[in-house]
Amino acid sequence: MKHKRLGLWLTLSGLICPLSFSAESTDGAALPPATQNAPTDAVSELRNQDSVFSILIEAFRQIQGRVIQTDYEARIKAANTFDDLKTRRRIIVLANQERDLRVKKLYHQIGNLCTTYDTTRHDDERAASVEVPINIDTTHAAKTLMDYVFIAPAADDKSDEKKTQTIPASNYLLDKLPDPVE
Repeated sequence: MKHKRLGLWLTLSGLICPLSFSAESTDGAALPPATQNAPTDAVSELRNQDSVFSILIEAFRQIQGRVIQTDYEARIKAANTFDDLKTRRRIIVLANQERDLRVKKLYHQIGNLCTTYDTTRHDDERAASVEVPINIDTTHAAKTLMDYVFIAPAADDKSDEKKTQTIPASNYLLDKLPDPVE
């Protein structure tokens, strides 16, 4: 299970985080680095940061929600294997409590990340001498995330060829946690 989570995070970071590669080119001169002197560039950059942060924080919430829900369902399934009704109910109560605590912890972590982003964002505004309202839109980010696909290794066949498959994001992301078992 830990290896699946690691693979999921690596895949997600590859999809969300922009990667930059530098390569020597003999075709021509390299383009000069972009400068952000104009206030409109700074405003645009701050808005882009808001969009990226929205997607990142929403992806974090949904993936962690999926992990919490998967663990919870495994505990409920294990509880249903007990013949003793009293023991089964006690395990379900404990599973519900654990799930609730993990969800509260998740939202506390998200709150801390948002507070940190807010502070950093205001520092960026002061450095650029502009004021742009923060616009973190997790609803739009959630819709955007569902357009993504994960690329995963395909089942091995007899050839030595490496094959991949695409998996819909909905297999890994969980927009809304279902109600707990009573």
